[in-house]
Amino acid sequence: MKFSLVLLLILISFGCLGENGTLLPTKKGLYEIEGFKLYIECYENDKPKLILEQGFGRSGSDGAWMKNVTKLSKSFSICLYDRSGLGKSEKGPIPFTVFDTASWLHTLLSKADVKPPYYFAGGSYSSYIIRAYNNLYTNEVLGAVLIDPPPFGYFYTMATRWPADFHTNNEKLKRMMNFELGVKDPMFGKVPENVDHLKSYELITSSKTFENKPLIVLFSQTKKRYINKTEKYDAPFVPENIAKVMDVLFSNIELSFKALSSNTKIIYSKSDRHGLHLADPDLVVSNIESLLTGN
Repeated sequence: MKFSLVLLLILISFGCLGENGTLLPTKKGLYEIEGFKLYIECYENDKPKLILEQGFGRSGSDGAWMKNVTKLSKSFSICLYDRSGLGKSEKGPIPFTVFDTASWLHTLLSKADVKPPYYFAGGSYSSYIIRAYNNLYTNEVLGAVLIDPPPFGYFYTMATRWPADFHTNNEKLKRMMNFELGVKDPMFGKVPENVDHLKSYELITSSKTFENKPLIVLFSQTKKRYINKTEKYDAPFVPENIAKVMDVLFSNIELSFKALSSNTKIIYSKSDRHGLHLADPDLVVSNIESLLTGN
């Protein structure tokens, strides 16, 4: 009992734990990148480094990962950050590509003195950024866990699957079409991140693979139904010739991710939800930890 109390006091004195036992950042703040500042917070120790990426429009400082960070801190030294224009970060040049985002992250980690190499994990759209980082800084990436990622080409397909002469009187379909065509314009509407998705896709398709690095892909049950064609991605009012393009993209998603590394694992959650770090945290944490063991 006394030993536990002494250990707790030591951890508090080093800034690792708050008085109520919550994990506290060892480092946090804004760092100058290229005329703007990005926010990062880290929970550091002597373990391998893990960088947690976020889905589209989400910020690392929003606290959504904290329960998982607390568990993962037993195995990793962890950093989260806010991308340009999100959370506590300032807005940088717009529009930008995922390669720009990866480059800014590289500078941020250097400025914050978070030295490579790194493991990566992140949900949804973050798979684009992780793959871009691996392409630009291959020697700094040890492996990754991609959490319910979309197929590469998802945004490109949304923007290009509509025939130029397509017309409809269906208001739902018209709204959907206009929204998806908006992907062509990085400044469309009030999108949270002004990403040039078409240019990003062009860069991603010619990027390096992860070779033999451990790559774990966690899919929700919803993705499984899309892959197995037991459920369609689109609503019934979408014409078959347009819906088919997305159905084909999803049906090949397993093969496309397996092609990224000779050491790829595909694992399915029991959850239907997209945010598996919240819906199935035990699966997410155990698979991130398995990057270290290979099990």
